[in-house]
Amino acid sequence: MDFMSIEYFEDLQFVCHGEMSRSTTVNFRDDFTYWGLQFSRRGRFKLQIDRNTPEYTDDACVFVNFPQADFLYGAEDPENGIENKIFICFKGSRVQRYLCGNMLKERRNNALIRPANPDKFMRKMRLIRTLLMLPHSSENHARAVLALEQLLLEMSTVSHTAGARRDERYEAFADLTERIAAAPELKWNFEKEARRLSVSYAHFRRLFEQFFKLPPGAFLLSARLEKAAALLNGTSQPIRQIAQECGFEDEFYFSRIFKKHMKASPKIYRENHR
Repeated sequence: MDFMSIEYFEDLQFVCHGEMSRSTTVNFRDDFTYWGLQFSRRGRFKLQIDRNTPEYTDDACVFVNFPQADFLYGAEDPENGIENKIFICFKGSRVQRYLCGNMLKERRNNALIRPANPDKFMRKMRLIRTLLMLPHSSENHARAVLALEQLLLEMSTVSHTAGARRDERYEAFADLTERIAAAPELKWNFEKEARRLSVSYAHFRRLFEQFFKLPPGAFLLSARLEKAAALLNGTSQPIRQIAQECGFEDEFYFSRIFKKHMKASPKIYRENHR
């Protein structure tokens, strides 16, 4: 892990994980003492939490299990079953941070979430399992935690449940945010992106904020600051170079905007996180 201390991730522990290529059973659990992601790629799926109305979907879906609740879930049609049932469970003090930041929620109703890209979501879950099956190391653990947080972030921004009709434009916007996060230093032209999606710029802005709770410019700034924070944590590069690598042409503007959002100057932030 080249951008921050790997010990930073030790406040989350993985409890168990697994995958079933095909499952025909309905599981009942009332003894969860931890949190987890439960994913189903294909098949008629049923979920009931406590005595709430059961939820059903034929779509790929994921839900969160949490302590102090009863869960009845699995294949609604035992004849056909469900495919690629994957689970990853975890606990630790970091969970409280997820809850405070709304990355993780106790959803007792409308709990079945449809990932924007089910196959990509499944690959990410499998990546976590692969990292956990490798010989234990702090670096592998840190990478697994980061991958989990990417899944939680995606779930927290999804504006539809598996049983509801989805705005098909979400996937196109989700793809855009992934490209921004991967290269925030680029000079993104959102008017051009709006034309690519065949919508007016005003409508593009409305949809972006509807889906991700931030206007596109604020999302881009957040991605740039996140990259800058990672570079400050894990490298000895001069602040001027970091500013340029994160899309800020002016070092002083970068320092001012970084301090405003991160509550510390780049220099102090680096000192506090080393």
